[in-house]
Amino acid sequence: MQKRIWAIVSLSIIGILIIATIIMANVDVNYKINCANPDIMWVQHASGNQVRVEGDEYDEILNYINNASKESSLTALFGGRINDTATVTSNGSTATSIPSTTNYYVIFEYNNPQKLMVGNDSYKDGDGNEYYYRELVFTVNPSEESGQVRVYIKPFYNSNGDAEIIETYTRYYTVTADFSGLYNYLQDSNIA
Repeated sequence: MQKRIWAIVSLSIIGILIIATIIMANVDVNYKINCANPDIMWVQHASGNQVRVEGDEYDEILNYINNASKESSLTALFGGRINDTATVTSNGSTATSIPSTTNYYVIFEYNNPQKLMVGNDSYKDGDGNEYYYRELVFTVNPSEESGQVRVYIKPFYNSNGDAEIIETYTRYYTVTADFSGLYNYLQDSNIA
């Protein structure tokens, strides 16, 4: 009788593990940045050529960016990334120019101030104030696997609190993403 009970308990535990594995293999996690769709999208190549993207190309690039940080829960669990989120790093008050690249940048431009978010929470600066931005600049590299990618954040307001177009950044996101599909799409379509 006791052997039968242990056998049923063992089979039940194995069954639960199999069901959990199947569910985790079919449920995706996404570490993407929490941001609105841009009012204007630009693609910039290393040559400095910057092109405004609209229509089907806009939708295709947005789709690549939104899915670049997606993977199955099971893969994320065994890769140690199950609880990863995009993180914001600050340079303090030192404004820095976006570095040049031999690859591409995709720029999300907004007409109105966008609240900087970390997951579903508002990002607070050192003084406890919410931070607003005008542009996000995604670095697009040809790597064939997920890795740490920087997304530069151009502020909406200058240090005096006035709305201004600012070409430097003091903060950036670090996000786990695979932009190889987007890189190949940009190469093949000759957008920039």
